[in-house]
Amino acid sequence: MAQLSLFKNFEGYSPKYNFFKNSLLGRIHDSIPWDELIDCLPDERVGRGAPSWFGAKGMFALMFLKAYFNISDRQLLERFNTDWSLQYFCGKVLAEDQQI
Repeated sequence: MAQLSLFKNFEGYSPKYNFFKNSLLGRIHDSIPWDELIDCLPDERVGRGAPSWFGAKGMFALMFLKAYFNISDRQLLERFNTDWSLQYFCGKVLAEDQQI
């Protein structure tokens, strides 16, 4: 099955990414022990939705952002679609004019 080109590849060299890394959210991102959290997940995740779009780190990032901003799933997705800093936080930057 061909992979959708919904997300654009980023290597950390864009001005937006550098801005994100120096923001509060970027500093929080860098302080989280992602590898330790990922080790807590079971090996297989099945079903539709976010698990098929995001890896383990992205799933934990989404859960963190939902709690951090105290918002619903729907509000999180709406914000994710328009806020590139949340996209960088989750490791998935949407291509222009794309939405989840």
